[in-house]
Amino acid sequence: MLDIGRGSREGAMSLEVSIKNCGRTEQWSAALRLLHEGLRLGVQLVPSHYIATASACRKGGQWQHALSVLSEMWKAKLEPNVIGYNAGISACEKGEQWQRALALLSEMRKAKLEPDVITYSAGISACSKGEQWQPALVLLSEMREAKLEPNVISYNAGISACSKGEQWQRALALLSEMWEAKLEPAVITYSAGISACEKGKQWQPALVLLSEMREAKLEPDVISYSAGISACSKGEEWQLALALLSDIWEAKLEPDVISYSAGISACEKGEQWQRALALLSEMWEAKLVPNVISYSAGISACEKGELWQRALALLSEMWEAKLVPNVISYNAGISACEKGEQWQRALALLSEMWEVKLEPNVISYNAGTSACSKGEQWQRALAASSGSGRWRY
Repeated sequence: MLDIGRGSREGAMSLEVSIKNCGRTEQWSAALRLLHEGLRLGVQLVPSHYIATASACRKGGQWQHALSVLSEMWKAKLEPNVIGYNAGISACEKGEQWQRALALLSEMRKAKLEPDVITYSAGISACSKGEQWQPALVLLSEMREAKLEPNVISYNAGISACSKGEQWQRALALLSEMWEAKLEPAVITYSAGISACEKGKQWQPALVLLSEMREAKLEPDVISYSAGISACSKGEEWQLALALLSDIWEAKLEPDVISYSAGISACEKGEQWQRALALLSEMWEAKLVPNVISYSAGISACEKGELWQRALALLSEMWEAKLVPNVISYNAGISACEKGEQWQRALALLSEMWEVKLEPNVISYNAGTSACSKGEQWQRALAASSGSGRWRY
């Protein structure tokens, strides 16, 4: 029980200290209880009590409670300030509520309060988490108009937003701006830039950024390397992708599922089925469970290597690993059966897709039709091409 006397200055100070301690240890529910206990006992509450409670809720990932506390503060006719709004916008950012974050920013301006660097950075980060690159860049522009210098956090969030929005050129422009502003990009900054290049299928700029990191005495992490490998995969540069996988080990880091999946995909695109299957095997040895992407790329590699039996074995493995194959997995399997002239198995996979509530697409039907044609099963070929669903054979 807190020793907070009714209306005493010491009680108010004690309450604030206790709430802040809850925030430091992420005890958001305890902070809320203390605030309401203070109200019940008639403690003279000031904005800092509410803001400390909202901050504790934010740290605990409770954005709704954070906004509710701030709303209580305003209902109590306590003057809202920049710190209070910052707490609310940061809570929205944590809760991935970009629209609410922008609404609070708008409210600030109506209250004739000037947003600061923290306000803008939290808003940009909220837009990034909501995959809203355009509002993120608008906020960055507004910062400069307000004569506020974006910091590393602001730029990181902006670059990340551009990455999610597949705006690789804008991401690189922001990286360039950072250097001009004499701000040193961090590993996370470069990783976001490399990821933007990967999404834009720009493997060469991605490798340039990896090289720049090393020149800046920054050690790329697994995220940086994985994005680079994926960029090489999309650029059909399987040798470079495998070189980056090797670099991960040399840097005494361990590739994760994303790294391996990107490597397998690169080998598949390069028609290197032996290497793709070797990487799948390596994943198990490293105690990593391949995901749907890993398996789909492996099955597609088998299809290109005309290994229909191995493709079907991988589809079976997926079910054993409690992974549900997607349309890409099935399409690769059907196509592998088509190349192996296994029309019955191709139709069985088409039928199975319906059973697992996956709708075959044009690729599925085309591969099934081709398999039936090769097996001189013209009626079934016509049925497959018309997408009639389930077949008996």
